Amino acid sequence: MGSQVGEDAAIVEREPPPTEVRMFRSMLIAAACTVILAGCASAPVEPERLPWRDAAFNYRAGLVEVSRDELFRLDPELQAHVLNPPPEQLGPSQKLKHLMAVVFGPNAKRFNYMAGHSTTASQTWRLGRGDCLSLTVLTYAVARAMGMTAQMQEVATPVLFDRRGEFDFVNQHVNVRFPRAHKVLTEDAEARDVVVDFEPDFISPRPGRPLTESGIYARYLNNIATEHLALGDTQLAYAHYKAAIEADPAYAASYGNLALLYRKSALHAEAEQLLRRAMALEAEADVPLLALQQMLNEQGRQSESRRYESVLQGRQARDPYYWINAGVQALQEGDHKKAIRALEQAREMTGNFREVHAFLALAYWRAGEARRATEELSTLALLGTSEAGISKLRKKFKGQESQLQWQPQVQ
Repeated sequence: MGSQVGEDAAIVEREPPPTEVRMFRSMLIAAACTVILAGCASAPVEPERLPWRDAAFNYRAGLVEVSRDELFRLDPELQAHVLNPPPEQLGPSQKLKHLMAVVFGPNAKRFNYMAGHSTTASQTWRLGRGDCLSLTVLTYAVARAMGMTAQMQEVATPVLFDRRGEFDFVNQHVNVRFPRAHKVLTEDAEARDVVVDFEPDFISPRPGRPLTESGIYARYLNNIATEHLALGDTQLAYAHYKAAIEADPAYAASYGNLALLYRKSALHAEAEQLLRRAMALEAEADVPLLALQQMLNEQGRQSESRRYESVLQGRQARDPYYWINAGVQALQEGDHKKAIRALEQAREMTGNFREVHAFLALAYWRAGEARRATEELSTLALLGTSEAGISKLRKKFKGQESQLQWQPQVQ
């Protein structure tokens, strides 16, 4: 059974063996499609027309304490730091450099990446750590205070599972893009976008899905709701899922997550309605489709279930993100040859996806194919990967780093 949380991320209810293995792999496939596809099959349903069940979850106004304004509000100390010197006295180049200095600090060491909990801009600043949504919100809030043009975006990445208790979380990824700002930093003849990212493994120059302040607020609420769901607090989970849908009715993940809460509360008809709503909003998204397929099987509606199963199988072969996810999963499991097969398939379908070449280089190296690993590193260099980035990969090959440490990335 699946639902989405944000880093943005998804949460998948685990099944007992042997079903667990089959469903785990299916949900991994779904995560890739959910991240990359933004198609909207029909206009969003107005929130008041949805199957709300306030009484069942003891809902009342005031349970959601963080407003959209509060999410982006800067700590007073930080606000004073941002506005000193006054932004109107700075040119475009100076503004961007000042933002980098404020957010990242000396030697880019101010913040630590910490997955699993989303925070407001002020909370992130005080804690000195956060997940990618938290750090994205902080960067955007600083840029907004300085009057800079900044675009939050949801980007396609290989999606990894994070198991917590009875659930598997499937994280999506967000970052901040500064349109046509590269010339500001380098004085190149052609201005390019600057992407500020907090996951060096997943940074990509490809544009993502633009997110409004309401869109990122909905993802924040969705994350908080899912944290409450994982802790068993259905009242707060319901309140935050409802607020997420009201904040951005076009955000499909919250419908699927609320459907999971409904299923756990035996509200099966309402859960099915929400899953079909999520599928209508994201026509190619697999997470709600898989959840609906499981519901249909439980209800003895096998003929309908088989139809969805064939749809999912047909998507896999033509979806490069399915193969990327399969390759990353195989790397995590230590099956390097399987990882190579999947990532080579992804390479044939993409060509210039730098993350494919990076993961493939690692798979080749672990499989003892040093020459082919070096060829992938050369391809990464041709695609514009910095020497520092390639050096980190080489260190990872040699076991000098068990995992890449977080650092802010500008591209």
